Amino acid sequence: MKYTESCAQPFLCSNTAVEMPLKGHAELCRARFLTKLEQALIFGLMEEVRTTPKPGLVDLADNGAHRDMCYDTFASSTRAITPYLTAMGALGYDFDGASDVLFPHLRRLGAEAEKAMFAATEGVNTHKGAIFSLGLLAAGIGYLFRRKGFFSAGELFELCSAAATPWLKKDFEEMRCRQPVTHGEKLFAQYGFRGIRGEALDGFPALRCVGLPALAKANRTQPCANSAQLFILLTLMAQVEDTNVLNRAGPSALKQVQAEAQQFIADFAVIDNHALSALAEMNRRFIEQNISPGGCADLLAASLFLGQLEEAGILRLI
Repeated sequence: MKYTESCAQPFLCSNTAVEMPLKGHAELCRARFLTKLEQALIFGLMEEVRTTPKPGLVDLADNGAHRDMCYDTFASSTRAITPYLTAMGALGYDFDGASDVLFPHLRRLGAEAEKAMFAATEGVNTHKGAIFSLGLLAAGIGYLFRRKGFFSAGELFELCSAAATPWLKKDFEEMRCRQPVTHGEKLFAQYGFRGIRGEALDGFPALRCVGLPALAKANRTQPCANSAQLFILLTLMAQVEDTNVLNRAGPSALKQVQAEAQQFIADFAVIDNHALSALAEMNRRFIEQNISPGGCADLLAASLFLGQLEEAGILRLI
């Protein structure tokens, strides 16, 4: 699914802009931007779950290492949270203050998105990490697009880091001074793993240095979209410290996941039918060991989301 119509240039330079009153043109620009953003969000979230076979993860073939969720759960969750993620993009687009002032407003929308997710999934956490990462990215994209019309992924990651850093540093300081409650707080207390909040604070290095380069390489080397998406996922699994794996199965399982993914990439430059059989066997082992690299799945969704926005002419990945 590709969007070939350029987004930024027609918004800013079309003849319609000359003929239309300024306010009307601004409203059209905003509406068209949010439509593109929503389409890209849905694409990223749904293509992630459709990618098959994913070791330990819900996909079209099975439920991976999960007993409380399936493909339909993810589809329902996507429908529930996408309006809130799009609203975060709109908030960034409309916001006139400094970027760091924006972050608390995003957190309020994020809390509403989580409530909608839990209502849609009957209490199952399908997308909590994705709400945080995609919401922050969507807001940053809106903020930059209104001001620049076209920008790089590097500028986006820098903005997201600047917006989130004061608040996330405060989070980590408070976490050091209290008993951990959530899974993320317990992993931070026990191992020092900062999870998706650390990713945001550091400017999304897993996306910048792993996910997006893997996306570019996959588009050049893989025979189909499913193979390309599996390549991105396995590349992320090989390099990212996935706190979901750590929480479910411990440090040794995290090392195992990284080692198996590294070996898979070394063995299969192209993901063909033989590679798919090897992935199905990896999936069987991960299910037995209760391993599910959900953090990498969220990063796959984010990589695909940003890839679609490059297709739409909104940002440049490299």
